[in-house]
Amino acid sequence: MKRLLMLLVCTGLLEMVSAQVKKNGKISLMVTNLQNNPMENASVELLKSKDSSLLKTAFTDKTGMAVLEKLPAGTFIIKVTMISYAPQYSAPVTLNPEKNEIQAPAMILQSRQGEMKEVAVTARKPFIQRLSDRIVVNVDNSIVSSGSSAMDVLDRSPGVTVDQNDAISLRGKAGVIIMIDGKSTPMAGADLANFLKGLPASTIERIDIITNPSAKYDASGNSGIIDIHMKKDQRLGINGTVTAAYGQGIYPKANSGATFNYRNKRINLFGNYNYAYRMGLNHLILDRNFYNNGVFSGEDKKDNYTTFPYHVNTTRVGADLFLNNKTILGFVVNGNFAHFNQLNDNTSVVIDNQHQPFYTFKTTQNSNSNNNNAVGNINYKHTFDSAGKELTADVDYGVFNSNAISNNATAYFKLSGAPFQQPYVLTGNQDGKLTLQTAKVDYVNPLHNGSKFEMGLKTSYVTADNDAKFFDASTGTPQNDTTKTNHFIYKEYNNAGYLNYSREFKKFDITLGLRGEHTTLKTYQVKGNERFDSSYLKIFPSAFFNYKLTPDKTIGLSVSRRIDRPNYNSLNPFLFLIDVSTYYTGNTALLPQFTWSNELSYTVKNLNFSASYSHATDVENIAIAKFRDVFPNSHFADSNITVQIPVNLASSDYYGVSIAASMRIRPWWNTVTNADLYYNRFKGNLGGSNLNSGAPAASIKTNNAFTFKKGWTAELNASFYSGGRDGYMVSKPQWGLSSGVQKTVLKNKGTLRFNITDIFWTNLPHATITYPGKYIENWHAYRESRVGTLSFTYRFGRNTVQAARKRTTGSEEERQRAQ
Repeated sequence: MKRLLMLLVCTGLLEMVSAQVKKNGKISLMVTNLQNNPMENASVELLKSKDSSLLKTAFTDKTGMAVLEKLPAGTFIIKVTMISYAPQYSAPVTLNPEKNEIQAPAMILQSRQGEMKEVAVTARKPFIQRLSDRIVVNVDNSIVSSGSSAMDVLDRSPGVTVDQNDAISLRGKAGVIIMIDGKSTPMAGADLANFLKGLPASTIERIDIITNPSAKYDASGNSGIIDIHMKKDQRLGINGTVTAAYGQGIYPKANSGATFNYRNKRINLFGNYNYAYRMGLNHLILDRNFYNNGVFSGEDKKDNYTTFPYHVNTTRVGADLFLNNKTILGFVVNGNFAHFNQLNDNTSVVIDNQHQPFYTFKTTQNSNSNNNNAVGNINYKHTFDSAGKELTADVDYGVFNSNAISNNATAYFKLSGAPFQQPYVLTGNQDGKLTLQTAKVDYVNPLHNGSKFEMGLKTSYVTADNDAKFFDASTGTPQNDTTKTNHFIYKEYNNAGYLNYSREFKKFDITLGLRGEHTTLKTYQVKGNERFDSSYLKIFPSAFFNYKLTPDKTIGLSVSRRIDRPNYNSLNPFLFLIDVSTYYTGNTALLPQFTWSNELSYTVKNLNFSASYSHATDVENIAIAKFRDVFPNSHFADSNITVQIPVNLASSDYYGVSIAASMRIRPWWNTVTNADLYYNRFKGNLGGSNLNSGAPAASIKTNNAFTFKKGWTAELNASFYSGGRDGYMVSKPQWGLSSGVQKTVLKNKGTLRFNITDIFWTNLPHATITYPGKYIENWHAYRESRVGTLSFTYRFGRNTVQAARKRTTGSEEERQRAQ
């Protein structure tokens, strides 16, 4: 309550200060050509010198004069553009109360060579960019990312790690929200991982990594937001691309796709289609040791070899209608149609309490899964004036269908190879359907002297219906397995509203936000006729402050409160068989996680330093433990059966330091390095195993880009992860090196790329899980991180660029948590 009161008081004081300062600055500018003739209809843009953001625009009249009025105090840069002329930039100009009217020096436009009718964009952004509020990964400019999947690119991104279960964490913290074009993905867990593995990197423009989002974003996301922006052509006329790539690791990978775009002054039509085939590998070696009150009771050694060929078709089609110069109406439909075939061979050796092999068993699993998902969005944007006052609205409707048919057969053998006991065969048929409906509206109202007020409302309704039928076919006649067959229904209503106030002064800027979310959820489990109803209202304040010490030195401070609601599949109580001694299940009693995040940053030229601290309660963690410790009243008699289940730990404390540096070592050599050093401490208790431990960790990633003559460029990336603690698990060090080369061909319309990722096949996860006196597991995973890929992209159509609008849609958090 004290934090909220302080935020409200600060807002009132800032309004009182800003109300006393007038917005009456004026800048005049003359634009001519080399012959000193006035240039009519040249575009004049006023940019803030701090971040080059656009403040106001104007056009020159018949005399070549442009006037920018009602301007705040500050330092600006003027940009002048015109078709067939090279853009020109002014030196910085400053307005202040003593000098609030300026006649800027005349700017002279020079014709482009040959009076080109089109403007070809050739600038190349660096792979990694560090901005004031986020890290930007420019995927389209990465040679190494060519032919990769979205999951591969994320794993190479600063501060991002992917664990043995394909769960994504940011700066060592779980709970990251994955978005696609501002809306959360419709999947979680294995479904989300498979979607990202099947999404070609060639379809991605950039990835935004936001560690401390403002109140405008959904309050979910303990560690922040990763927003994947898909390509959307911004050029006038008809244009597009075609792409094909082939990669070879242990198994082959291939993808191909095409995009099209048509744009004129009244309409923008766009679409794309991509197909990906990837044969994935997860070879997992496990050594599980069981104890009773500290006394060794048995051991399982497992060799789990899984391949998963999958075919993924993704499509996107939409249009923006420019109703007038202030109003845009648009729609977009995204579809994802995927088929996965998981083939698993598991060989286990069971060791008795005398450390002697007792018997073995072999499990063969074959599952065929289909996920057919579609989301439609209608969006509206109205701009009231040139100052930036605007209203946006979005409505989303999505349906996600899944089906999986599985066959799991286990044979038991004595050490001699003779049968040990009756084989066990389990078949399953699982159907799931999730429907989401969301609507949101956002309003932005710039005030005087660089201040701005934002507000928005959002409502969502999500339903999930999961029906799983399992049959024991060990005797040859399938019988319903009542211990596993289940039907689970989930409903969630969420209503949210937020207020944001920001103000820019000469030396500093501040943003204060307040978000409120009311959630009602209902669950019904047919088995046992179990129902659960809950509702809660939570407030999420945030504050951001930046102070400019000098023109190239800035210090920043941010604080926010966030929530992580469980993914829908994490609440699903179905009991899934991995092998006869390993299960996976959800947890209907799982609580939301709440986090206070604090960050202090310092930026000087191309260096950025930040220190952060966060405290989370009811920390969601994926636990792998003895079944009896999690379910004391279980019907299983064997105490050496394990289960993977999401649980709530009591709390966690995170202390971190991040360093980002970009340097030009030579005119042809640019490097960007990001280092995250942190300490994570967890507290909790599971099955009587108390946890109160922490561990330091370091993650370092560097990207080196080389530019040579005749269209040749190259890239060399390196990464190192020291390992760290995540709940009861402590991971070990791993590192990797990747490289690639690129050549532009066909008059710069074609791009040929070749790369090899994880050259030495060393970027492989391994860890130890410990429950003192009860259970110790050591595991090591081998994946296809080493892949050589050859790709080709051809671009066709016009190159004239027109700025595209940026927006997000309504179903941001819901699509992340969907199952």
